[in-house]
Amino acid sequence: MFGQRTAIFVREHASLLKLRDTYDLLEPETQSILGQAKDEPASWAKWLRLVVQKTMLPTTVNVYFGANPAPVLSVHKRAALLRTRLEIRDGAGRPLAALQSKLFTIGGSFRIMDPSGQEIGEFKGNWKGWDYSATLQGQAIGIVTKKWAGVLKEVFTNADQYLVQAQRAEHLPLMLGLALAVDLVYKERQS
Repeated sequence: MFGQRTAIFVREHASLLKLRDTYDLLEPETQSILGQAKDEPASWAKWLRLVVQKTMLPTTVNVYFGANPAPVLSVHKRAALLRTRLEIRDGAGRPLAALQSKLFTIGGSFRIMDPSGQEIGEFKGNWKGWDYSATLQGQAIGIVTKKWAGVLKEVFTNADQYLVQAQRAEHLPLMLGLALAVDLVYKERQS
Protein backbone atom coordinates (compact mmCIF):
# COMPACT_ATOMS: atom_id res chain seq x y z
CA MET A 1 0.00 0.00 0.00
CA PHE A 2 2.31 2.86 1.11
CA GLY A 3 5.53 0.80 0.86
CA GLN A 4 8.71 2.64 1.82
CA ARG A 5 7.29 5.97 0.68
CA THR A 6 7.83 8.87 3.10
CA ALA A 7 6.02 11.62 1.14
CA ILE A 8 2.81 12.01 -0.80
CA PHE A 9 1.23 15.00 -2.52
CA VAL A 10 -2.50 15.60 -1.95
CA ARG A 11 -4.45 17.63 -4.52
CA GLU A 12 -8.12 18.38 -3.82
CA HIS A 13 -10.45 18.54 -6.82
CA ALA A 14 -11.86 22.00 -7.48
CA SER A 15 -15.53 22.73 -8.17
CA LEU A 16 -18.01 25.47 -7.42
CA LEU A 17 -20.66 23.39 -5.66
CA LYS A 18 -19.72 19.99 -4.31
CA LEU A 19 -21.46 17.66 -1.91
CA ARG A 20 -18.47 15.32 -1.72
CA ASP A 21 -14.75 16.05 -1.77
CA THR A 22 -12.23 14.06 -3.81
CA TYR A 23 -8.46 14.23 -3.49
CA ASP A 24 -5.80 12.89 -5.86
CA LEU A 25 -2.83 11.26 -4.15
CA LEU A 26 0.31 11.87 -6.21
CA GLU A 27 3.96 10.90 -6.22
CA PRO A 28 5.68 14.21 -5.22
CA GLU A 29 8.51 14.04 -7.78
CA THR A 30 6.70 12.75 -10.87
CA GLN A 31 3.11 13.88 -10.07
CA SER A 32 1.89 10.42 -11.17
CA ILE A 33 -1.40 9.37 -9.57
CA LEU A 34 -1.03 6.77 -6.82
CA GLY A 35 -4.64 6.74 -5.66
CA GLN A 36 -7.54 8.84 -4.41
CA ALA A 37 -9.17 9.88 -1.16
CA LYS A 38 -12.95 10.24 -1.33
CA ASP A 39 -15.32 11.95 1.08
CA GLU A 40 -18.15 9.43 1.52
CA PRO A 41 -20.78 10.80 3.92
CA ALA A 42 -24.08 9.10 4.66
CA SER A 43 -26.79 10.07 2.14
CA TRP A 44 -28.71 12.17 4.67
CA ALA A 45 -25.53 14.05 5.67
CA LYS A 46 -24.56 14.67 2.06
CA TRP A 47 -27.86 16.40 1.25
CA LEU A 48 -27.94 18.24 4.58
CA ARG A 49 -24.73 19.96 3.45
CA LEU A 50 -26.90 22.17 1.28
CA VAL A 51 -28.28 23.93 4.38
CA VAL A 52 -25.85 23.12 7.23
CA GLN A 53 -22.14 23.89 7.27
CA LYS A 54 -20.36 20.67 6.29
CA THR A 55 -17.71 21.02 9.03
CA MET A 56 -20.49 20.35 11.56
CA LEU A 57 -21.68 17.09 9.93
CA PRO A 58 -20.25 13.57 10.19
CA THR A 59 -18.36 12.02 7.28
CA THR A 60 -15.80 9.40 6.32
CA VAL A 61 -12.90 9.94 3.96
CA ASN A 62 -11.63 6.69 2.48
CA VAL A 63 -8.20 6.37 0.84
CA TYR A 64 -7.89 4.05 -2.17
CA PHE A 65 -4.57 3.04 -3.78
CA GLY A 66 -4.31 1.83 -7.35
CA ALA A 67 -7.14 -0.36 -8.60
CA ASN A 68 -7.85 -1.78 -5.13
CA PRO A 69 -11.59 -1.29 -4.40
CA ALA A 70 -11.09 -1.58 -0.62
CA PRO A 71 -9.89 1.47 1.35
CA VAL A 72 -6.36 1.28 2.76
CA LEU A 73 -7.01 4.11 5.25
CA SER A 74 -10.11 5.88 6.61
CA VAL A 75 -10.69 9.11 8.50
CA HIS A 76 -14.02 9.15 10.37
CA LYS A 77 -15.33 12.52 11.57
CA ARG A 78 -18.18 12.78 14.04
CA ALA A 79 -20.79 15.53 14.09
CA ALA A 80 -19.53 18.53 16.06
CA LEU A 81 -20.39 21.99 17.32
CA LEU A 82 -17.30 23.18 19.21
CA ARG A 83 -14.75 20.36 19.31
CA THR A 84 -14.45 17.84 16.53
CA ARG A 85 -13.53 14.22 17.17
CA LEU A 86 -12.04 12.05 14.47
CA GLU A 87 -10.60 8.58 14.18
CA ILE A 88 -7.98 7.36 11.72
CA ARG A 89 -8.19 3.63 10.87
CA ASP A 90 -6.07 1.36 8.70
CA GLY A 91 -7.49 -0.73 5.84
CA ALA A 92 -8.47 -3.55 8.21
CA GLY A 93 -10.49 -1.12 10.36
CA ARG A 94 -7.99 -1.05 13.23
CA PRO A 95 -7.65 2.38 14.88
CA LEU A 96 -4.33 4.15 14.32
CA ALA A 97 -5.19 7.24 16.36
CA ALA A 98 -8.06 9.31 17.67
CA LEU A 99 -8.02 13.09 17.24
CA GLN A 100 -9.72 15.89 19.10
CA SER A 101 -9.60 19.46 17.84
CA LYS A 102 -8.51 22.07 20.32
CA LEU A 103 -11.13 24.63 21.28
CA PHE A 104 -8.93 27.73 21.09
CA THR A 105 -6.19 27.54 18.51
CA ILE A 106 -4.43 29.80 16.06
CA GLY A 107 -3.84 27.96 12.80
CA GLY A 108 -5.57 24.73 13.93
CA SER A 109 -4.46 21.99 16.28
CA PHE A 110 -5.40 18.43 17.28
CA ARG A 111 -4.62 16.30 20.28
CA ILE A 112 -3.50 12.86 19.07
CA MET A 113 -4.67 9.99 21.27
CA ASP A 114 -4.07 6.26 21.16
CA PRO A 115 -7.08 3.90 20.82
CA SER A 116 -7.46 3.79 24.64
CA GLY A 117 -7.87 7.60 24.82
CA GLN A 118 -4.43 8.51 26.23
CA GLU A 119 -2.90 11.64 24.70
CA ILE A 120 0.26 10.63 22.83
CA GLY A 121 0.99 13.64 20.66
CA GLU A 122 -0.05 16.82 18.94
CA PHE A 123 -0.64 18.04 15.41
CA LYS A 124 -0.54 21.82 15.18
CA GLY A 125 -0.42 24.53 12.57
CA ASN A 126 1.53 27.74 12.45
CA TRP A 127 -0.16 31.12 12.88
CA LYS A 128 -1.02 31.28 9.15
CA GLY A 129 -2.56 27.80 9.27
CA TRP A 130 -0.62 26.61 6.22
CA ASP A 131 2.10 24.44 7.73
CA TYR A 132 1.49 21.68 10.28
CA SER A 133 3.80 19.49 12.32
CA ALA A 134 3.09 16.28 14.21
CA THR A 135 4.78 14.92 17.31
CA LEU A 136 4.32 11.61 19.12
CA GLN A 137 5.76 11.29 22.63
CA GLY A 138 7.67 14.53 22.04
CA GLN A 139 9.36 13.30 18.84
CA ALA A 140 8.68 14.93 15.46
CA ILE A 141 7.15 12.41 13.04
CA GLY A 142 6.30 14.60 10.05
CA ILE A 143 4.99 17.79 8.50
CA VAL A 144 2.19 18.87 6.18
CA THR A 145 2.86 21.90 3.99
CA LYS A 146 0.18 23.70 1.98
CA LYS A 147 1.27 24.39 -1.59
CA TRP A 148 0.14 27.52 -3.45
CA ALA A 149 -2.29 26.64 -6.25
CA GLY A 150 -2.42 29.98 -8.04
CA VAL A 151 -4.47 33.13 -7.49
CA LEU A 152 -7.67 32.08 -9.28
CA LYS A 153 -7.85 28.66 -7.68
CA GLU A 154 -7.07 30.01 -4.20
CA VAL A 155 -9.59 32.86 -4.38
CA PHE A 156 -12.52 31.18 -6.13
CA THR A 157 -12.39 27.59 -4.79
CA ASN A 158 -11.66 25.86 -1.52
CA ALA A 159 -9.51 23.19 -3.21
CA ASP A 160 -6.17 22.86 -1.47
CA GLN A 161 -2.87 21.13 -2.20
CA TYR A 162 -0.65 19.64 0.49
CA LEU A 163 2.71 17.93 0.62
CA VAL A 164 2.64 15.30 3.35
CA GLN A 165 6.08 14.22 4.62
CA ALA A 166 6.86 11.63 7.29
CA GLN A 167 10.17 11.05 9.08
CA ARG A 168 9.74 7.28 8.58
CA ALA A 169 7.61 5.25 6.16
CA GLU A 170 5.52 3.71 8.97
CA HIS A 171 4.30 7.21 9.92
CA LEU A 172 3.02 8.13 6.42
CA PRO A 173 -0.49 6.62 6.87
CA LEU A 174 -0.99 8.60 10.10
CA MET A 175 0.40 11.78 8.52
CA LEU A 176 -1.93 11.39 5.51
CA GLY A 177 -4.87 10.91 7.89
CA LEU A 178 -3.84 14.04 9.80
CA ALA A 179 -3.64 16.08 6.57
CA LEU A 180 -7.14 14.98 5.56
CA ALA A 181 -8.41 15.76 9.08
CA VAL A 182 -7.07 19.32 8.85
CA ASP A 183 -8.84 19.79 5.53
CA LEU A 184 -12.12 18.42 6.92
CA VAL A 185 -12.12 20.49 10.11
CA TYR A 186 -10.20 23.71 9.45
CA LYS A 187 -9.97 24.28 5.69
CA GLU A 188 -13.47 23.51 4.38
CA ARG A 189 -15.99 26.28 4.04
CA GLN A 190 -19.60 26.11 2.98
CA SER A 191 -19.74 25.20 -0.70
